[in-house]
Amino acid sequence: MVLNKLTENLKGKVAGASEFLTDLKDESKEKLLKYVNGLGEILPIIVETGYRLESIDVEVSIPPGINLQFQKVQDVSKDKIDSILEANKDKDMLKLIVTSLVAADEFHNKVKLGNYVFTNVSIDLSLPPKVHIKFVRK
Repeated sequence: MVLNKLTENLKGKVAGASEFLTDLKDESKEKLLKYVNGLGEILPIIVETGYRLESIDVEVSIPPGINLQFQKVQDVSKDKIDSILEANKDKDMLKLIVTSLVAADEFHNKVKLGNYVFTNVSIDLSLPPKVHIKFVRK
């Protein structure tokens, strides 16, 4: 009898946890959609900073994540980038992405790997955000 109550209690907790995780996942999906759709608004601005978005990977999980792969297509002065960021200071995601791209560019310019060359920058919009710099053999 005690074992039956314990089993029923455990089943109830598992069902409750499962429901909670489903709700959390649904809420995460909505926020994720908001961020992914918001990228469309800032992509033309990012192009002005000298970078082109090559691809987007969206991770629908808990926690959700977005991975953006960029290629540098032209050199843009720091003053112009600062001006672009100032004109769009209300766009937090733009600031995060552009400052990450600039930092990665500054870093890769200092790296000397012989037969390897810089190809792209990948940014994980997750907690915490991560920047990956890709080098490939010439």
